[in-house]
Amino acid sequence: MKIGLVVDAACDLPGEFLRDKGIHVLPIGLRVGERQLVDTRDPAATTAFYRERQDKRAELHAESVPLSAAEIEALFLDQWVTAYDHLVCLTITSGRSPIFAHATQAALTAGRSARERRRAAGLSLGWGATVINTRTLFAGQGVLAYEAARLREAGTPLETMHPRLAHVADGLHAFMVADDLYYIMRRAAKKGDHSVNWAAYAVGSMLNVKPVLYAHRDDTGPVDKVRGVENGGKSLFARAARQIRRGLDVPCVCVSYGGPVDRVPAMPGFDELKTAADKAGVELLVSHMSQTAAINVGAGALCVAFAAHGHEV
Repeated sequence: MKIGLVVDAACDLPGEFLRDKGIHVLPIGLRVGERQLVDTRDPAATTAFYRERQDKRAELHAESVPLSAAEIEALFLDQWVTAYDHLVCLTITSGRSPIFAHATQAALTAGRSARERRRAAGLSLGWGATVINTRTLFAGQGVLAYEAARLREAGTPLETMHPRLAHVADGLHAFMVADDLYYIMRRAAKKGDHSVNWAAYAVGSMLNVKPVLYAHRDDTGPVDKVRGVENGGKSLFARAARQIRRGLDVPCVCVSYGGPVDRVPAMPGFDELKTAADKAGVELLVSHMSQTAAINVGAGALCVAFAAHGHEV
């Protein structure tokens, strides 16, 4: 059985990794003021998005616009039905986006048309899609995609892959510190995230206090406060390094940054994380944070994620 892997554009992984592993991307529409954009995790487009600061505070109306179930079904049929016997589609947490629900509906309704297209292509009629809620976001999604690629490379059968990925999803931990609280207050609140209210925004801006946000099992909220984004990053790197030494469920830590990724290695605490990862044989994947994330949390945000059941927050 030939298995295809699909992630949505909010999944933070390096473009080279996605390309080398043959992981496809489900686009996410973006509306910034009067402009309509499409996030496909294209490295050049993402770099330009941050360099040109295409999303500014002045754009009071900015939001991500996920594909509808019909649009996702069309992508399944046009791009992947004849390329693969089965799709494994990993989506951002259902607690913050309808993508999981839309993709699940698309997988259910694509069956008849899929058989017709495969018959016309001279392929066996059997085709299916498994949609998995990562229960987290951004760099956290990247960890599960890494594991999915690892399982596929090892020839793991679908009946084993699915429960393994669902188990790992329950142990995913994504921590994020945002540089500009305005975006959390105004944009993320539209998706039910009220981590920062006006009072917290005013005090935080005056004192340079940043909340550390945590995404786990479809829930997102603050778990700590730090003075300055650099201290926040150092705290996240140290947390990941400690967990590496204790043990991970997946030998990978994902880091995403809402800006030039070449800044990340120079951030305080990153060397400690890299040393711990190298010593333990853990792969450290650093990437741009998606344009989709930037719309909701602002440029300059940093996200660090890993999988470890039993991790204490």
